[in-house]
Amino acid sequence: MISRRLKIAVKDHRNTAMPFVSALRSAGHEFVVEGHADVLMIDLDPPYLQYLELLDRYAEKGSKIILYPHGGGVPNLSYDGLFAPDARVFANLVTAVGQAEFLRRLDYPACVHTVGWTYSDIEPFRACDDVEHVVFAPTHPNGDGSLTAYQRDLNSEVFAKLVESPFRVTVRHLGTPEQNGLWKAEGVTFVDARTSPQFAEIKVADVVVAGEGTYPNLAIATGVPTVMYSQVTAALGLPGEVLQPMRRKHLYEDYIRFPFDAADGPLEEVIREAARSEAPIADWKRRFIGQPFDPRAFASLFERIVSHGHPPVQLDPTRSFTTLAFADELAERPELLRTYAETFTPGDDASLLLWAPGLDAQGLLSLAETAIERAGLDGDNLPDILLAPHPGSPEADLRLGERADAVLSEWLAIGRIGELPRFGAGESAALRSAAAAPALAA
Repeated sequence: MISRRLKIAVKDHRNTAMPFVSALRSAGHEFVVEGHADVLMIDLDPPYLQYLELLDRYAEKGSKIILYPHGGGVPNLSYDGLFAPDARVFANLVTAVGQAEFLRRLDYPACVHTVGWTYSDIEPFRACDDVEHVVFAPTHPNGDGSLTAYQRDLNSEVFAKLVESPFRVTVRHLGTPEQNGLWKAEGVTFVDARTSPQFAEIKVADVVVAGEGTYPNLAIATGVPTVMYSQVTAALGLPGEVLQPMRRKHLYEDYIRFPFDAADGPLEEVIREAARSEAPIADWKRRFIGQPFDPRAFASLFERIVSHGHPPVQLDPTRSFTTLAFADELAERPELLRTYAETFTPGDDASLLLWAPGLDAQGLLSLAETAIERAGLDGDNLPDILLAPHPGSPEADLRLGERADAVLSEWLAIGRIGELPRFGAGESAALRSAAAAPALAA
């Protein structure tokens, strides 16, 4: 039973808010289009046009501002080249741990929670040993037909390679082919996306080749082998816009980049390799597609943070020497966890504290179990391990950094956590020496 009925205003971006609206309406909350609202749900917070007017209007009314995912692509890179986060945002709801980790690396100021994948079912990978049919979804122009020269040129370049390939090619496009930088070519089928269901072409493709965004992620989520291009770029979509360089991409580029890019080699070879196995993209899919959306869990989270705010970050008691690790990293680098287990036994006065920004207790436990299994450890004979299921936030970074004596990580050193002594795979002796130092000093 809800503690109180919330009044919620929504700016819906192309129906992407509807899963959240449906979950909250089913939980008994009210949606309003004018007057007082406890919350404004909005997909972005740029200081431009209608967005700024809405942010100003609802902030002045005292409404909490909560962001929901703008699209189904990789993290929104706008904060690293286009505009700064709006300080009035109360919480940022993201799809999966990858988006939350990206925001942590940019020292994002608001609390970040993961809420799951809302765009489709998540289906098994459809390997294809003999690729015949490729669906091409170019980066689409804006409503007025404008597109940055960089994106149009990339569309043309990738399309030319597909035309020369042995594959049967279907182009799914928004706007005219010419606006996309394309041209009519013999044997190529063109489908106007406005007249075709969203998954129609995905369902019949052996492989999808697409500009980074929601469409290739729909293919990935539904198990279709995929190749991307135009990664790690951002644009507002304004007429005449020049693509802006990302300022801090060294902090996140390797982490967010999809493993198969059209620029990685001869396109035919990249396509065939992408179709063979899900193994090269499995970790990426976990990071950015994540888990299916759970309407009840989302409604409970939403009610809790709106009605009661974000509680202070509280950590369970740990032993004398505390090492912090990122569960996301341990799941992909099991040698890190093996190093820790080689250093400390269950009886040692040492604790390993696991965090993954934005994951709730169940999500963090599942990731920890994955890390333990991949490390080949005995679940009944582990060193002391505790979970810290907290949203991504500067406060979490600060409190975890204050509690820990060391960090077990080979990621870039960032924030308060980045100031801790760092230990990587194979550094068991150094980690043991660090743990012994406080005891010797005492």
